[in-house]
Amino acid sequence: MILARPAAASPTRRVAAVVAALAGLTVVGCQTSDGSLELSDASAAQTATDEAGAGAEGADGSGADALVVTAQPEPVRPEVVIPAGWPSEIEAVYGRYWLYWEAFAAAHGPPGADPAFAPLRELSTPGNWSSLEAQLQAFADDGLILERPEPSITEHLLRLPGTALLTGDEGEEVVLQDCWIDDFVQRTLDGTVVAEANEAKLMNVTMRVVDGEWRVDGVTRAPADSDGVEQCAELIN
Repeated sequence: MILARPAAASPTRRVAAVVAALAGLTVVGCQTSDGSLELSDASAAQTATDEAGAGAEGADGSGADALVVTAQPEPVRPEVVIPAGWPSEIEAVYGRYWLYWEAFAAAHGPPGADPAFAPLRELSTPGNWSSLEAQLQAFADDGLILERPEPSITEHLLRLPGTALLTGDEGEEVVLQDCWIDDFVQRTLDGTVVAEANEAKLMNVTMRVVDGEWRVDGVTRAPADSDGVEQCAELIN
């Protein structure tokens, strides 16, 4: 199995699905471009200043300089923008899957896990959302978050086994594979590291059309003897 490595994403991502025929398979990666998909980075919060003690008397009776206190910025959850349409069904499948992981990261990240994060719900089937909602609630109850390190090496290298003609009809289902380079760091809200991931793993992904949109129905790790598992694992080395 040969996988194409997409370009690294920047904090403000414009993503387009890039499709290529390779070794008899449809191989897709997400790369930055001037496409229609955008994840706006709202995490760059502005610092605020408070002034106190202006004109206050010092110990020697002189006027003290104004005290300027720089407040620490509060964590802000990044905004995940889901575009209204895609140029093709293939791009819709891969683009919405990529967005699913951006929404997953935002829902599990600072300022705290959000069991009601609408973009992740809208990118999931009802069954998948039920599991995610329970997971997010557990994270919130335990005071846990997931973050990507800076810089992050996370990537999703996708392929669609075989040939498929996608129509986008209600209920249509497609199974694809994702060689996922996972570098999530699990922390407590006070910053204590609980677990760190640093591996490439092959995932089986089921996508289904629900209410006219491609949604993620499930993501499970491929069995160890699956084609492509070893090649995917080697990408981290």
